[in-house]
Amino acid sequence: MNASGILRRSLFIDSSNIEEIKKWNATGVIDGVTSNQLLMLNDGVKPKSFRRVVAAICEEMKDKPVSVELTDSTIAPEDMIAEAKRFANIAENIVVKVPLIPETTKSLYVINELSKIDISVNVTTIMTFEQMILAALSARNNKKTSFLSLFWGRSIEDSANYRSRFDFMAKYPRVGLESEINSKPQAITSATASFIQEGGYDNLKIIVGSIRTASMVGQAFAAGAHICTTTPEILTSMLYSKRSIETIKQFDEAWKEMQKS
Repeated sequence: MNASGILRRSLFIDSSNIEEIKKWNATGVIDGVTSNQLLMLNDGVKPKSFRRVVAAICEEMKDKPVSVELTDSTIAPEDMIAEAKRFANIAENIVVKVPLIPETTKSLYVINELSKIDISVNVTTIMTFEQMILAALSARNNKKTSFLSLFWGRSIEDSANYRSRFDFMAKYPRVGLESEINSKPQAITSATASFIQEGGYDNLKIIVGSIRTASMVGQAFAAGAHICTTTPEILTSMLYSKRSIETIKQFDEAWKEMQKS
C-alpha cells in the first residue's frame, strides 16, 4: 500500500457500492475506501458475495487503502486475528478495521498482534480523546500506515447523551466527568494530531468519519484530520453552493447573449 505521497490530507469514500466507488475514483478525489457491516447490509452485500465484493473494490482502488471491518466483536481474540489474516490475503491494499471494544483489552491485544505481522489496521468506533490515545499507542509500532477513526457525529451524541448523564457516570465513575477536549470533536482531533506528531508516530493517520453534513468535512480538516471518510451523498453535497449555481447560470446566460450579437 503506497501512502508516501498521499494521506496527508485525503478524502475516503464510505461505501461498498462498487459503481459509486468507480464513479468517485474516476474523479481523482478519493484516496481510499472504508466500509463496515451496516454499510454492506444497506448496499445489499451478502455473506456469500462478501469476498468477491471486497476483492473488486481492492482491484478498483489499486494500491490505495481499502478498510474492511472484522465481522464479530464478541469472538475470541485468536479468532479475530485469524479473520484479519483471511482479509489481508484478499489483496495487498486491505486495511483491517478493529473496533475499540470497551470493558476489555481484547481489541488492543488484537491490534498489537496484527502490527507485529505487518497487517495495516484501522482502529474504529472511537468517540473520545482517551480512546484515541489507547488506539495510537496500540498501533504505533505497525510498520504499515495505520489509522485511528474518530466518529465525529457520534462523538457529539456521545458527549450529549452519555458522558454527561449521571446514570452512565454512576456505572462508570472512573471515566470522569465531561472534559473540554471531549466536548467537541474538533478538540479531540486537534489534540490527537498533536499527540501523534509529538510522539513521532509517523505511521498513524487520523480518519474522521460519522460525517453528517458537508460542513463537518471542512471542520474536520480545519481541526487537523488527515482524512475524512464520508458517503457518496455527502461527497456530492460538498459540490453545492447556492451562490455557485446562480453565478454559473449568469455566465451561461451571458454566453448565450453573446452568441446573438
